Amino acid sequence: MPRTIFITDGISALGQATAIRLGRAGWNLVLGGRSLSGLQTVCATLPYAATLPQRCVPTDRANILPVLDAAEDRFGQIDAVLMNSHAQSDTLSELMAMQVTALSHLAEAARAPLHRSGGHFVIAGTRPGALSRKGAAKTIARDAARTLAAGLQTDWEADDLRLSLVEPRGIEGPKAMARRIARVLNGASDAVEAGRAVVA
Repeated sequence: MPRTIFITDGISALGQATAIRLGRAGWNLVLGGRSLSGLQTVCATLPYAATLPQRCVPTDRANILPVLDAAEDRFGQIDAVLMNSHAQSDTLSELMAMQVTALSHLAEAARAPLHRSGGHFVIAGTRPGALSRKGAAKTIARDAARTLAAGLQTDWEADDLRLSLVEPRGIEGPKAMARRIARVLNGASDAVEAGRAVVA
């Protein structure tokens, strides 16, 4: 039976690269994003995969559960969730909302379906920012997400749920990140395992 992944931002370069890689491997793809028409365009380029485009804004808790329900209705279960939504902003409040609020909402909503399937929650991390006010905000939001990921890992261990944080290496692009995410989903420890001493 094919595995199913929910990619929170299927329109981004990383979301598309991950969808292509996993689609070729036979995964069912649930692609989220703000623009349903944009998601439909992306899905049209993935003829080798079963796809389900869903409008989803992870900072809005109310629209996450319907997406997960639609995915389970269509494909039977959700085997993985990739949190790759990142705020396109320079303000700390907006960055924190996406990095922390969205991650909290998504983890809470995805816990039950991933528990049913024995699934995997993967967080695509971001690079630290440059030495500037804008860069400092990005670094603070990234570090807050790391801290939250470590807390989630500790909380989820009792349910045998796996949570991985995959962060960019150097100037690594979307295709290389997608390759590492696929490796992590296939059992490799090619990630910063939140709460564990496995470093990418």
